[in-house]
Amino acid sequence: MPTYTPVDQRPDAELSLLARAIRPDVARQSLAVLALRESASLPGLSQELVLGHGDDRVRALSAVILGRIPGAASQEALLTALGDPEPTVQRRVAQALGRVGDSQALETLARLQPPEDTPVGRDVRMARVLLSHRLGVADSLVQPVEMSTFTRTRGVPIAWKTRSRLGKAAVVASAERELPGIALTTRSVQTFTCGDTPGALAVDAGLRGQAQEGRDLFASPRLVGALLRERACSERYTLDGYVLTDDRDGTGGAEVHVWVVRPDGTVVHEGRATVEGTSVRFSVDRSQAPYGSPVRVSGTYDTATGALSVDEAIVGLPNVRAAQAAAPSPQVPAGG
Repeated sequence: MPTYTPVDQRPDAELSLLARAIRPDVARQSLAVLALRESASLPGLSQELVLGHGDDRVRALSAVILGRIPGAASQEALLTALGDPEPTVQRRVAQALGRVGDSQALETLARLQPPEDTPVGRDVRMARVLLSHRLGVADSLVQPVEMSTFTRTRGVPIAWKTRSRLGKAAVVASAERELPGIALTTRSVQTFTCGDTPGALAVDAGLRGQAQEGRDLFASPRLVGALLRERACSERYTLDGYVLTDDRDGTGGAEVHVWVVRPDGTVVHEGRATVEGTSVRFSVDRSQAPYGSPVRVSGTYDTATGALSVDEAIVGLPNVRAAQAAAPSPQVPAGG
């Protein structure tokens, strides 16, 4: 009687063949295992599948994988895949381009922007926002939303610089997967615990020592880093929100807006940062209910040394009133 070898125990070469299989469940599972292994065959295989597989779920997964592999070949495949007839694939392609695309991707997404009140349109818009901040151009900035300011004196402390259960190297590796092309070090990634949930703040290590005056760094839109959350089942940290800055008030980088934006484009928190010399003084105290609990986090970042100091970090209970949905307007029959 023949024995069955589990998919996750099969060699890469066999998995690459199975990922091309007609059966979508076999293809997706094989491709997912190769992604977990970070197989050397993954870039070329994903570029092939995002354009040529017959199942939209396989094409969508291939786009997600390419969003973690920077390079001209990945972008070329993704730009072509923007013409996919399935909205789910289009959304994953747009999200991937936001992570690994360049100015060509930004121009293409702007030209193809669907209505922003559709799922595809929202993802394309978020991809443009992320690209603008990655490239330092003011093409698409974060759109402000109604927020409430956390003014209470009490809250639950966010424990800063806690020890990660997975180890610092694993946290950095997770952050690198979520922020392809961004320089990260063990010093630029700090762990914390919010409530019972371990998290991490990953700050672009490239901010350190780039300029004598910190405002030179923040005069243009910038992807500063990201917040991550530990996923115990997957033994890694995953993306919770991007940390973006922009100088929409035209201060020359002296006073900038700080935003925490989820990957789907939801604006969760807002704050300000004041730059004097190499010292960046920041405060985040505005939140959008019900998408984020109210927080107040303040501290200093030194662009010369890369040192991050958090003076206060507290989180409050969600604003129940703000979280309630508005009652629908009464429907009046025609002619009534």
